[in-house]
Amino acid sequence: MDGSDTVLLGVSVVVAVTVIAAVVVAGLLFGFGESVLRPFALLAAEPFAWIVVAALLVAVVGHAYIE
Repeated sequence: MDGSDTVLLGVSVVVAVTVIAAVVVAGLLFGFGESVLRPFALLAAEPFAWIVVAALLVAVVGHAYIE
């Protein structure tokens, strides 16, 4: 992995952590209702979502190691 791939991976981790933190903060402020937890429930209940997440992860890591 070269420098640009490391930066890209770091930025994606920061964005992912920010999104998760925003969902948790919104849940704390407005209550953990159906709308806040729905993306996580969909990810937990729908096997196709895990396949998509795994494919994206494999694509990013594979691209980093091919170059």
